Amino acid sequence: MKIICDGLDLAEAVSAVSRASNARAINPILEGIKLTAGDGTLTLAATDLEMYIQKTIRADVKTNGTVVVPGKLFAEYTNKLGNHSVSLTLEGDSMLITHGDNVCNFQCLLLVEYPDIIDIKKKPHFSIKSKDFTDFITKARISASLDDSRPILKGILCEIAKDTITGVSLDGFRLSRVKKAITNHGGEMKIVVPARSLDEIKKLVADDSGEVSVIIDNKFFQVNINKTTFAGRLIDGEFINYAQIIPAKFDSGVVVERAAFETAVERAGLLVRNDKINLITLGITDKLIAITSNNEIGKIAEKVPASLSGKDTRISFNAKYLFDVLRATSDEFIKINFNGELSPCTIESAKAGDYLFLILPVRMS
Repeated sequence: MKIICDGLDLAEAVSAVSRASNARAINPILEGIKLTAGDGTLTLAATDLEMYIQKTIRADVKTNGTVVVPGKLFAEYTNKLGNHSVSLTLEGDSMLITHGDNVCNFQCLLLVEYPDIIDIKKKPHFSIKSKDFTDFITKARISASLDDSRPILKGILCEIAKDTITGVSLDGFRLSRVKKAITNHGGEMKIVVPARSLDEIKKLVADDSGEVSVIIDNKFFQVNINKTTFAGRLIDGEFINYAQIIPAKFDSGVVVERAAFETAVERAGLLVRNDKINLITLGITDKLIAITSNNEIGKIAEKVPASLSGKDTRISFNAKYLFDVLRATSDEFIKINFNGELSPCTIESAKAGDYLFLILPVRMS
């Protein structure tokens, strides 16, 4: 194999695919990046057997070929090449990289040991605007669990029905639900996508004016974005019946300006951010929300104007959970619904919106 390509194009492609390689894998081959040269292109691919990322760039291909290079070393080296013409040449079992008068040479990995890269050859199951998909991921993944004991909760339930996709995550303390419009709908379906996979897809979705097409096949899903293919393994299992967790009605609801409330929650949370419970308390009355936090270091008290319908409420939350929600939304005003100090509250847009967050309160002593 011998090719010449642009150094910046190469570095960008290596950076994109290397997120799927695993330097800590038991099998060292999974740390590698596979390079395939042919037909005027260089295709780079990496996998940890859960995620598969493949990206193609233009190249002057002198000799076709395929090789697997050490991923971490290759990524670190190509990231420092800059805007230069780069030559990659396979000599025996070594990769020779030259740019100008500079030369790098290192041993390659065994190609025969590298796993197949998933590439689903099917029609897309649905399409979604890039901007909507980014917002979908941002909101839907907030409540995904980090607990390995319940793998199903480390994913986002995606319900595809009619012209809508609904994403849901929950971890036992909070719940996120978001709905977005889709096109080219290929039939109703429920799948559970790992939150980690959606995080990586979000990094690849850069064009807010375009669309993302999603292909679903058996135990895998795939998206194609800007000459980059991402495939991921779905999570098997039955997701929790989340609908029965969301209260049907509430005793109280308060409307507050989101930006002012977010800033006040962030300031109040500074005092308790290293505490185990990270507790802040909301005192909600007719015209304001009083936000307080205290511990042995001190006390912070904030007040934000608000409009309450229903009963006054005093309720406590993990400040991080509340701040995560506020940071993920952009509405000018939000509505917080309550059923007393011990029942879950929900946060949604004060107007018609496409999201709902649920947070369990912390019992106050």
